[in-house]
Parts: sequence; C-alpha cells; structure tokens
Amino acid sequence: MALVEIDVLVAQALGMTLDELKTFYRVLFPVLRQYEADTWYDQNGRIIFTPSKGLVGVGLARKNSRNDPNPGWEDVKDLPAGEIVSKTYTDNTQPGGPIERTIEYVAPFVKPDREIDYEIAWQVFEQEANA
Repeated sequence: MALVEIDVLVAQALGMTLDELKTFYRVLFPVLRQYEADTWYDQNGRIIFTPSKGLVGVGLARKNSRNDPNPGWEDVKDLPAGEIVSKTYTDNTQPGGPIERTIEYVAPFVKPDREIDYEIAWQVFEQEANA
C-alpha cells in the first residue's frame, strides 16, 4: 500500500490525473502488472502465492511436489476464513547456519487490484488536500 500511496502522491504533485496514472501503470509496467494479477495475500499481509520471478521461494508453490511436505497454493486457495496454512522451510540467510522456520498464513486469501487501490488513495489524498 505504501507504494500505491507514493505513486498517487507523486502523480498528484506532478499534476497528473488519475486516468493518466493508471495508463502509465498499464503501459509502462506490463510485467509488474502481470505478476500482481496473480499475487495473493493472507489476512496478515503476507504473500501466500506469487508467480513473480523476483520472489522465488516466497509463499507456497503453485502445486505440491512429492518431495515437499508443504501444501501447494492450488490445494489451499479456497479455504474458509480463519483457516491457517503453515509452510516450514530452512532459512540459511543468517550467521550461525541454517535454521528451520515456519510461516502461518491466515485465510481468506485476497488479491489486491492496484488500479482500484489508486482510486481509493486518490480520493483520500484529494479530500485531505481540500480539507
């Protein structure tokens, strides 16, 4: 949401219209738009699934493989509200060697729409500027 708000504030500061901002997003960032079109978040704001090549290992894999004890996205995407899905993985990014970590994702899972979020942020900042 911070990135959406920054986009809107900069667009307003530059004198752009909301339609121009949305057109820039569509035309200049097609890859980002494609990745965001299938990136899903849990109720705590964690990415549970993304096809983004820049976020390999984030969230669940699309399908569960035989060698992976974690569920696949396709197995859990329609869980009812309040259900919890866990992913356990080996984190080898810190000094001291690998450590096993578990992330919990809380359903229902949502897919934001940047253009709708632009509209909401635009209205909020416009109202604040006129207050």
